[in-house]
Amino acid sequence: YAANFEVLPTVDRLVLDRLNVNVPIQSFPQELSVEDWDQLETDIQNKLKKGVVHYPGTAEPGEEGNTFITGHSSYYPWSVGKYNDVFAILHAAKVGDKVDIYYKSKKYTYLIDNKVVVSPEDVWVLEQSPEKRLTLMTCTPIGTDIDRLIVQGTLIEPRS
Repeated sequence: YAANFEVLPTVDRLVLDRLNVNVPIQSFPQELSVEDWDQLETDIQNKLKKGVVHYPGTAEPGEEGNTFITGHSSYYPWSVGKYNDVFAILHAAKVGDKVDIYYKSKKYTYLIDNKVVVSPEDVWVLEQSPEKRLTLMTCTPIGTDIDRLIVQGTLIEPRS
């Protein structure tokens, strides 16, 4: 029995085992009403100091839609923070890698099936989907905010 037992983290986390990434997920209230986009950007930047950010208004993990999570690949050198470059290693992600999301005491595993670089204006990456999708985003090349690295995956449904 113990061999089939997994202890889940007590806080929401994103884990890319092969890349040795294990980071807290920062979220916003689902009922968030955005009326001040500048304030939202400030709030996102503040939450990025504490981990990666589940973008407000996108699907929750395990739900139909696009769960969108963003994190820094680099940040200002003078800015002290544990998570300033947490997604720098995202460039090494490969199609076929697994991403585990621990969210609200449940585990969701996504299989990476797409990796692409887009411009910051390519907001299609936030579009919702009828499938259960995950999108990870960071700036690229590392040390710049010229483009965005997008890594996407589909939820692997648990076996019953």
